[in-house]
Amino acid sequence: MADEDKHSKTEKPTSKKIEEARNKSGVPRSREMTSAVSLITAMVTLYASSGLFLRTMKTSMQEIFGGLARPELTYAAVHTLMIKEFGYLAIMLAPFILVGIVVGIAVEVTQGGVTVSSEKMKWDLGRLNPIQGVGRLFNKDSVFEVAKSFLKMAIVGYMAYKILTEEMDGIVYLVDQDLMGIMQFIGHISFKLVLHTCGVLIVLAVLDLAFVKWRFMDNLKMTKQEVKDEHKNMEGDPAIKGKMKQKQFQMARRRMRQIIPTADVVVTNPTHYAVALKYDRLKMAAPVVLFKGVDQMALQIKITARENNVTLVENRFLARELYAQVEEGDQIPEALFAAVAEILAYVYSLKKR
Repeated sequence: MADEDKHSKTEKPTSKKIEEARNKSGVPRSREMTSAVSLITAMVTLYASSGLFLRTMKTSMQEIFGGLARPELTYAAVHTLMIKEFGYLAIMLAPFILVGIVVGIAVEVTQGGVTVSSEKMKWDLGRLNPIQGVGRLFNKDSVFEVAKSFLKMAIVGYMAYKILTEEMDGIVYLVDQDLMGIMQFIGHISFKLVLHTCGVLIVLAVLDLAFVKWRFMDNLKMTKQEVKDEHKNMEGDPAIKGKMKQKQFQMARRRMRQIIPTADVVVTNPTHYAVALKYDRLKMAAPVVLFKGVDQMALQIKITARENNVTLVENRFLARELYAQVEEGDQIPEALFAAVAEILAYVYSLKKR
């Protein structure tokens, strides 16, 4: 039965259902992306602040060994030394913390913004139920996450084995190296391993993010009947109607701002109607209505016309007739030729002055 229901859900989810899912369970996020970006950020920060890190560590070690070597080691001296060491620790960790906060916010925004799920904020005693807790540990999502972790460990382990095998000759000769040579060799291998690991994690993170988003949308798929029912409900919802009307008005206003500057004249009522006309005798058989609006849109048309030096002409009868009879993009009817021709002649005479 569940399989039949799943197969019948062939339609993409509506924007309303996606928004409800976001509010209920949050946006789909990839843990692998967060891990990969965090590791890369840590490596870049360590590289960029290595000078400060090493200088601070050197000073810290000198303070520790110098302080402990004093013959008069008292509680007050140890207390002062500990305060200094905490200060050094703060200096060394500050770049990681600050960069981590900035990158964490950036990753959240990139993956769908910072959202607060109302469902997850609710207090649920069922979460304290140990039986349900065990069930959550062994559901398919948890098993999938564990499988991904094992895959990552296997890949990193294989890369470590391969790198150590390639560097085996250098490892053999470490017995002849001094401490600095050994540290440099270890740093070389570590950097190589981290570089390869970051590359693999980025690839896995991109694949995981794509999969997480696909699964989120796939789980929200709807049947054709559900889509029809939702559209019916949305059409009857006053709030949805208001939002749709506002969105349509904004889209029309953006289109109007592009069209009005190309008009020859705007005929007004003057308060309730506004109709933008254009006539190119070489390309048009008759003047064309570019854009029209009533009430609030009419006001916006007049404002835009003034901003772009398009002539406004008041003609109550003609404005109402053009608005009622002619659609946007259509030529004016023959019955209105004389009235429109008179207005265009007036506009052309103004331009010649």
